[in-house]
Amino acid sequence: MVKVKKRPEDFEKEKLKASIKKAGAKDGHAAMVVDSVAAKVKEGTETFLIRQWVITELTPLDSKAAKAYETYKKPVKKH
Repeated sequence: MVKVKKRPEDFEKEKLKASIKKAGAKDGHAAMVVDSVAAKVKEGTETFLIRQWVITELTPLDSKAAKAYETYKKPVKKH
């Protein structure tokens, strides 16, 4: 299977925070993780790397939410 690079999109702190909260993290934990990750994001940072940073930062705060975030797959859009 051929892997393709995801289309470039703007990094949005609120969007990331919402996804972390959907995984079950408390608002305060989500905010701390987002602030930490946002400080690392540069132009061209891949979403895979952002996901890894989130998991690394969230695990000591809420391992259950980190696992849920790690295993979540976005539903595939049908055209």
